[in-house]
Amino acid sequence: MDGKKSSFWPSYVDIMTTLFAIMLVLFAVSYSRFKVKQKQLESIVKEYDNIVTVYSTVSSIDSTEYFGYNAQYLKHLFTIDVQYQDKQYSIFKLKLDTINKAQADLKRDSVKAAGELIVKTIKELEQKAEAAKDNNIKFLVIIEGQASKTTFINANDWENNYTLSYLRAQWLNKFWENNGVNIRKLKRCELIISGSGEGGVPRVIPNDEELRAKYPNKKDYWDHRKDIESQNQRFLVHIVPVIGNIDVRKERIDSLKLH
Repeated sequence: MDGKKSSFWPSYVDIMTTLFAIMLVLFAVSYSRFKVKQKQLESIVKEYDNIVTVYSTVSSIDSTEYFGYNAQYLKHLFTIDVQYQDKQYSIFKLKLDTINKAQADLKRDSVKAAGELIVKTIKELEQKAEAAKDNNIKFLVIIEGQASKTTFINANDWENNYTLSYLRAQWLNKFWENNGVNIRKLKRCELIISGSGEGGVPRVIPNDEELRAKYPNKKDYWDHRKDIESQNQRFLVHIVPVIGNIDVRKERIDSLKLH
């Protein structure tokens, strides 16, 4: 009996030592996994902060008179009302030029100021990114010309509203470059010049049912419809932030998943 009692305590100590060793190993493994997950979360937070910084800075241009955010289409859009004369694409052939040349010149001054704002905004972000040695941030600027359904339609391969809308965008960029606003020279920016013809969004869509009810005379109806549709003789400017170097491979995403 005494012999049995004397063997109890060494066995108990061995069990407790083993349990302590197991707990220590589990703690070490858990702590190691926690540190790995912490680094993964810190990486995600840093990338998210970069995205928020870029988008919030770009969004700041909406507080100016030149741009506004369109929630329906999720776009930062050029808000200066620029309407061209029929079949014209030069910024010096605005509809306003046929009415008041001085007012048309003021409109062009606003267009120039909007271009300067685009360049200034992107330059500020480029400088911040370079100071932080962050190569992720890039930008896509799209100058999109539009045309109304009142002219050209599809005369031939060259005389059509797609060509006309593209030329409006191209000549806007020429106007900016001639006035020292050169988007192409920005280090982290890609410029695309495009024409959406009678498509693209947003567009001003005449309410035919309402117009017919209001103007039963066919000529009056078409005159007012043309006035509304002519608002699409313009261009749009889109600024799209691109977080270019974030690793979005499946292996990368899988490694960041929290298990």
